[in-house]
Amino acid sequence: MGKQFTFILIFLVIALLAAAGYLIFQNQKLIKQFTGQSASPSPVTSPQVTPESLPSPSPSPSPSPKNTISEVRENIEAAINSQNTQALAGYMQKPKVNFIIMSSSCCEPMTPDDAVFQLDYAKEGVPFDFNQNATLVKNLKSKNERLANAFIGLSKNKEHLVAFTLNSNNEISQIEVSVSYKLYNQ
Repeated sequence: MGKQFTFILIFLVIALLAAAGYLIFQNQKLIKQFTGQSASPSPVTSPQVTPESLPSPSPSPSPSPKNTISEVRENIEAAINSQNTQALAGYMQKPKVNFIIMSSSCCEPMTPDDAVFQLDYAKEGVPFDFNQNATLVKNLKSKNERLANAFIGLSKNKEHLVAFTLNSNNEISQIEVSVSYKLYNQ
């Protein structure tokens, strides 16, 4: 009886230590996420205010985009495939971005930081191929209105899909994720 009790006690101590280690790890991730939040809004906000406050002879009423479409697309692809999605928050429109998880009731428009958190949904599909000339991508765009103007990435190993729609300022205005591109009935 004594040896069994000792064995159970050792097992419980190991389980508690493992749980504590996991909670500490998750806490550190949250701390990093929150410290990243305070740094990302100020650089993004300043460039948006500066062009509006300067007199501009430009005939267009909106400020010129900060980044080109190709720069934003390159950063989307790199962030998704490196799983450093926090980097995308600076490329999202403020104050809210639309986020859709296909075949679910999720989600309401959310802050860029919340959208970054939701992008964890697609991590199992990494790496993604963002070839917009692929037959499947063209098919998805032609048969699904929400994806028509999106920058689509398809998982190389699974069926996951990520799609990013940019606004006129080349900011991410909508993100759509799915565990399977087949849900789009292409």
